[in-house]
Amino acid sequence: MNTSSLMKKSLTARFSMLLIGIFIMASCSTKAQIASSKIEEVNGVKYYVHTVEKGQTLYALSKLYQCDVNEITAVNPGSDQGIKEGAIIKVPVAKSKVNPPTNSTLVVNNAESITHEVQRKETHYSIAKQYNIDINDLIAANPGSDSGVKKGQLLRIPLKKKEEVKPVVVAPSRKHTVAPGETLYGIARQYGVTVDAIQQANGGLEQGLKAAQELIIPGVDPSNATEISGTFPDKNKAGSTIAIKGDTYKETYNIGLMLPFYINYMDTMEMRDKVLRELALQMYRGALMAADTLEASGLRANIYTYDVLDGKSSITTALDKPEMKDMDVIIGPTFRDAMNDAATWGTRNGVHIVCPVQQPNKVLLSSTNMSKSVASTATQWIAIAKHIYKSSPKENIIIVDSKNIDDRRSIDAFREEWKKLSGDSLKNVIVVADASSFKVEDKYVAGKKNIIIAPTSDKKVISTLFRVLGEGDITVYGNENWDTMEAISVANRNKYQVHYPQTSFVDYANPKVQKWIEAYRKKFKSEPNEYALLGYDLMIYYGTALKQFGRAFPNHFSEIQAKNLYAHGFDYIKTSYDTGFENQYVMIIGTKEYSLVREN
Repeated sequence: MNTSSLMKKSLTARFSMLLIGIFIMASCSTKAQIASSKIEEVNGVKYYVHTVEKGQTLYALSKLYQCDVNEITAVNPGSDQGIKEGAIIKVPVAKSKVNPPTNSTLVVNNAESITHEVQRKETHYSIAKQYNIDINDLIAANPGSDSGVKKGQLLRIPLKKKEEVKPVVVAPSRKHTVAPGETLYGIARQYGVTVDAIQQANGGLEQGLKAAQELIIPGVDPSNATEISGTFPDKNKAGSTIAIKGDTYKETYNIGLMLPFYINYMDTMEMRDKVLRELALQMYRGALMAADTLEASGLRANIYTYDVLDGKSSITTALDKPEMKDMDVIIGPTFRDAMNDAATWGTRNGVHIVCPVQQPNKVLLSSTNMSKSVASTATQWIAIAKHIYKSSPKENIIIVDSKNIDDRRSIDAFREEWKKLSGDSLKNVIVVADASSFKVEDKYVAGKKNIIIAPTSDKKVISTLFRVLGEGDITVYGNENWDTMEAISVANRNKYQVHYPQTSFVDYANPKVQKWIEAYRKKFKSEPNEYALLGYDLMIYYGTALKQFGRAFPNHFSEIQAKNLYAHGFDYIKTSYDTGFENQYVMIIGTKEYSLVREN
């Protein structure tokens, strides 16, 4: 098995789990945080213009401006994936309880442009990307800036003009009367639009849906495909659409690993970067162990590694490598923008791209030759609905709605799947406004198991929930973050049989897993973690796919038989005719006698 000399003896790999939302750590600072004194008015609406400081999070900004975090993410597209130092965040003045400072400056912009103050390290490229405009349009709107920009410089940002919409492209809006038990998720699927689109067309729907309520359903624009999770009607047919460029079978295959190793940042790395580098190294080592196993089974492959970070330059450099024209599978990168660039390149060049970390299903849009190995949140809650219906179809189900937009989407996915399975619309819902609204016991049914559905990561909501659950036959289902949620005590996990979905599960009591760990320790003189097993399982799966079906394996996802996987499963479904594949394999983890057990 040949390895790229680029990483052979130093760091050895670059596989980066873009679990950035989990690993971004807010740095502590003694500097007092103050609200911005700059206010911008766009089309009559005023916004605080805030420059993100080191360590600041969306939660911190919501507290600073006394504004709901969902109000901030609503006007800053993409911010729900995390914010970075130097980013410009708008906060609606009308939604904030902070009084505008007396020394505030007001910049009034029309519908054609807005004003941007250049921050440290910003470039034409980063600014154009931030506002989703062409870099040439940015330079043209600011004569003299073609030689570069400086901190504090004010730039005119031209807004994209709305193109005239042709009736043949966008269907007219329709009206829909809400039936009892219907959910936003189900209505969105019915009309082929997004949940967000329906909410925007109906004033936000902050109070949820009510029976007999009349909704406006916006027209469908094919250029904005709906991100809907769920099974595709015919997965074999769905997989047969990938065109293979060149020979299907090769004597030797080329597999690329694109991970964040931070090779050139050894002495200047922040804590988050060190964590990501360690995860990349673990995954790379696991992939190397899998490569040895695959070689022993008869697969001949060259393994190439690339250091791909969060930025344009590293992914561009990697894709420009001469060996790229002969690549067969690329696992990674993990950062969202780099992943999009790799997906576009892979579609154009006939190379399959694997997204190895949790990302929204939007990364699959128009990326037909791409697979996402981690099930989306909506898919996880569909799996929970199927599991409960199979094991406890007649029990009493109570839903806790925290009013958070993301939590409500999970609830909608669960309720829609449950209704499809049972016909029951699940009206037993508790909408949480404050601690006094946690009247869970009022919903209990004597003689039945009471199943609590609480898809939230809000620690306050979770803590209050477990204080008021009371006694009885009670089972609680939370989201994937509950695996490490410190707000839930060990005693409560056991007492209330806490369950949650996971896309990986390591059974350390399994003799085969123990044997693998010993082999890892012997080979690398270090201790493996679950990310080493992820690297191993991914390499085994896609290496087996190449061995069985050659470069045409995306057309045979339902037939791939990969053995000796230690922590993951694979069940790829094409999410739509013009998108890539989502791994919808979800494990339900339960708590029994103070131990974690897999229940499906």
